[in-house]
Amino acid sequence: SSMDILGNEKKLKELATNLICNELGGDDPSLLSDDFQFLFPVVGPLTKTQFVEAFSKFKVREAFPTASANFYNFRVDPLEPNRIWMMSRGAYEHLGTLQFGPSKFPATNKRICLPPQCFSMSFDAQGKCYKLTGGYNVDRSVGVETEGLGGMFGIVHALGLMKLPFAEGRPWKRSLMWEAFSLRVPQVIEDWKRVLASKVPESKSVEKPKRQ
Repeated sequence: SSMDILGNEKKLKELATNLICNELGGDDPSLLSDDFQFLFPVVGPLTKTQFVEAFSKFKVREAFPTASANFYNFRVDPLEPNRIWMMSRGAYEHLGTLQFGPSKFPATNKRICLPPQCFSMSFDAQGKCYKLTGGYNVDRSVGVETEGLGGMFGIVHALGLMKLPFAEGRPWKRSLMWEAFSLRVPQVIEDWKRVLASKVPESKSVEKPKRQ
């Protein structure tokens, strides 16, 4: 029942682990509720049907048979007691053909490690997952050749398979506007402060008349 799940870290961790062992529900859609939503930083929201179809096309396990997602640090959400959060440090070795959209990439035998990413799973009263979030990179300085990208975008980039045609699939770079505001504007302000300070005349002390 829902009361058995709410705030029950042991039970929620069991449900989450079972989902992870079944490729987040891709191998066993019965673990997902009918109103399931898949929501990642760029991709989604996807419905249950869309998610299962997309997962089957990627054939992740065939491309990375020795993959280890390395989920850890499971914690119940303090405001949503039917939701559990966890971290992942995925390690992959490209040993099989990877299908990404219409493209197929044969094995490169490269080993990659994704940056630490945050995931969450929300469960209903029947213990089925109705919302899965993830792929949120929490440290873009970490990762083997991923340059800050997580999820499938990080894998494709690290393997050097293709250059994705949209900004969301490429390593983060400062926009000109952000660079202007974060780097140039403060420097201009400091320069003006120095200029103005150099133009302020020094105050001269006025000598008081001596008493007779």
